Amino acid sequence: MQTITNAGSAQETRDLGKKFAGSLKPGDVIALFGQLGSGKTTFIQGLSKGLGIDNFVTSPSFVIINEYPLNNRGQKTSFFHIDLYRMDSAGEIEDLGMTDLFNDRSIVAIEWADKAGMLLPENCKKIHFNFVSENEREVVFS
Repeated sequence: MQTITNAGSAQETRDLGKKFAGSLKPGDVIALFGQLGSGKTTFIQGLSKGLGIDNFVTSPSFVIINEYPLNNRGQKTSFFHIDLYRMDSAGEIEDLGMTDLFNDRSIVAIEWADKAGMLLPENCKKIHFNFVSENEREVVFS
């Protein structure tokens, strides 16, 4: 487990995500936990830049899942950004077909991952975002 405390600026959070992207490979699932406004989407914006995505990534709160093609040494791979904020039940989440994306051709990041419960793979990378103070966040990788 690694804990990082930052000053809470959006740029610092994006930089942390960009750095983390260097450790990812197809097949990885990242589960993000934390309160509204704690930095999950901002972290994913940096992560997407680190994966080589030029688009400005926003939270797919209404469409639930966004797909971004990746250039991975000539192999067809994708980054999927999932936001479960508006999902109310495990059944709704299961009906999304989210688990079909957990394969060796995808990198998947899930906001509000606590709602996915048992649908998360055992080996997913978990990141918890916590408020320390108004201008400070704690990011815990496990």
